[in-house]
Amino acid sequence: MRNRFTRSASVLTLGALLVVATACGSDTKAPASTGSVAPSDTSATTDTSATTEAGADISLAVNPWTGAAVNANVAKIVLEASLSTKTTLVDIDEKATWPGLDDGSLDAVLEVWPSGHGADFDTYITGKKTVVDIGKLGPSAKIGWYIPTSMLADHPDLATWEGFKDPANAKLFATAESGDLGQFLMGDPSYVSYDEQIIKNLDLPLKFVVAGSEAALITAVQQAEKDGTPLLLQFWQPHWLQSKVKLTEVKLPDVTDACTAAATANDGSYACDYPVDILYKAASAKLEAKNPKAFAFLSKMQLTTDQQNEIAAMVDSDGKTAAEAAQTWVDANPDVVAEWLK
Repeated sequence: MRNRFTRSASVLTLGALLVVATACGSDTKAPASTGSVAPSDTSATTDTSATTEAGADISLAVNPWTGAAVNANVAKIVLEASLSTKTTLVDIDEKATWPGLDDGSLDAVLEVWPSGHGADFDTYITGKKTVVDIGKLGPSAKIGWYIPTSMLADHPDLATWEGFKDPANAKLFATAESGDLGQFLMGDPSYVSYDEQIIKNLDLPLKFVVAGSEAALITAVQQAEKDGTPLLLQFWQPHWLQSKVKLTEVKLPDVTDACTAAATANDGSYACDYPVDILYKAASAKLEAKNPKAFAFLSKMQLTTDQQNEIAAMVDSDGKTAAEAAQTWVDANPDVVAEWLK
């Protein structure tokens, strides 16, 4: 996740946003991220009019969800094949990404979720101006609470957060780890999330449990679908899994100005739904001078929701590495890549 509280097209801070939010993409295996990726078909990825002399080496952040991994791997393939720019992919959590962009040790990140990074936007983009917004990634996204749709037949009150105030309802989700409380399942511990705060501030009889990764969330959803068992978890759209299983988003309290301020201040008082996130890209302010052609390409690169889901599904569902999936997609979409290189 994905996740977060600051991503925006025009890149808005949370206060200006309310169009933001984790995920997220998806991540069944640690993305194969570092090192060079040799294109399997250079002709498919190289527009001869765009091929240029070698540019300065760059590094791209890869946050721990599949969407982030496939974005970065697609960019790496094109940068190396068409712009002669050696590109290193750096596995890093989203919180640590911003100091790296700030000091120039990272050159860009290609999927920022505004819902988790309002303070970072204010600090590094608006304030210090050491990081720049380089435009929309393409998809709009939203983190939320989800349950299997099948549960609503017998428990329609679980369609909203109020239904979880009833200890008997919450206990439907109890596990050995959560005891008498219902379990709320979260993915990667590095995700920027507000679920613990929401549970506490709405006084819900739930226990926050960390699964460990996006892959673990996917497995839990698939198992619950297969067995018909209760499951409450943080998940997001867009995500390829949403087209394979039937999940219903639980209605949480509407986002308020107070929650927006709480997210930016990180004061522990957040008690609302996640806003819609308009995913954007960010770069070190040093990148444009360091490698102007790479900067221009990354600024122009965009993926639609369907395109990103297509590549992510190759990883999480088909077993490809992020590098393999990205290469497959790039080879099959030379016209899209050519547009990015114009």
